[in-house]
Amino acid sequence: MMSLKENGLYEDDSDSSDGPIEAIAFFPPAVSTLSINDLSMKKDLGNKNGCYMRFSGVIYSLLASLIFTCATFSIKQIGVDLLGALFLRFVVQLLIMFSFIRYKKYPFLFGTPFEIFLQAICCATGAGGLFIYYIALDYAELSDVTTLFYTKVVWTVVFSIFIYRERPSISILVALPLTITGVIFVTRPSFLFSSSSNSSVNNNHRLIGLSLSIIGAITSSTNILVFKRLVSTSKNIKPSVITFQYSLAVFILLIINQLYRKFILDTGLTINYVISWRYILASVICLTIIAVNLLVQKAMKRENPSIFTLLGSSDIIFALILQNIFTTKRSDLFTLLGSALVICSVVIIGLSKILNEQPSHQKVQLMDNQNNIKDFDETNDKC
Repeated sequence: MMSLKENGLYEDDSDSSDGPIEAIAFFPPAVSTLSINDLSMKKDLGNKNGCYMRFSGVIYSLLASLIFTCATFSIKQIGVDLLGALFLRFVVQLLIMFSFIRYKKYPFLFGTPFEIFLQAICCATGAGGLFIYYIALDYAELSDVTTLFYTKVVWTVVFSIFIYRERPSISILVALPLTITGVIFVTRPSFLFSSSSNSSVNNNHRLIGLSLSIIGAITSSTNILVFKRLVSTSKNIKPSVITFQYSLAVFILLIINQLYRKFILDTGLTINYVISWRYILASVICLTIIAVNLLVQKAMKRENPSIFTLLGSSDIIFALILQNIFTTKRSDLFTLLGSALVICSVVIIGLSKILNEQPSHQKVQLMDNQNNIKDFDETNDKC
């Protein structure tokens, strides 16, 4: 049996940089993460040598995006209830996290009443984002849903401008129109585009999926902002506790969904359905997404958060490749152009953050060097 450390659930109390991943852990997060102690993360990175260690964050991030996209695409192609297939994954995840928290003797709720309130909102928006994402996949193609869902990067920056009353930067002024234009090209509203361009698709059915994707992106943005506030107010936050709370919230929603399907729609899970090869295969594939959480956490500890944001947009590229190779549905020019515009907006914001972080990082290094020189001089004076 793999150890807790091998499962990515090991927490070193001496390393405060082990910040929790974004509550929507099924997705390689976007702004995701703001590490609790980004400075110590960068110092650790600077102490590691070798080409692999230098690019390991990039490798882990791209691998996480590839595994997640392939797993989601495979489940959709198998043709089972996407939310129903998540049961096994979250049962396993809950058991692992519960055992780990009990072993470490962490409290399942921590902090002041306000911090507990933030934890509840964080888990609710995370679980809600997961549900909206998978429901949207029932109505629209993976590439379209992924493209619109990833606009959460831009919405997060826009919302933070209003919440924290920051002056909008040039990058956001450029990225926002690109994102809106990309969304228009992907959704192709009927008042701007002729519906005959995609006659094989039920336009109303597709519109529901695309609308849910945008709502999910906004929900995810809310989740990121609440998570950021939670991290800033609670210094002793434990990744395992947040992950357990999120997993429990998702599991409760899965049960509610099945009760609704069983007693209202009369389409809930049955014994014959659960033991069918399609459901078993889809459930096993869902288990691989747990590995994505491990890769995401490792990537975030090794790479700059802004670069991590840029690499996360590779979800869109992987989804487009899978759809156009393994299905009969081909992406048209508007879809490709819209996806490209959304990726460009993410790249602009990410590059802007990287450029803004460099002066501050150089300033920190200069202060460290000055402190080292001062300590050295004091030591010599004592001698």
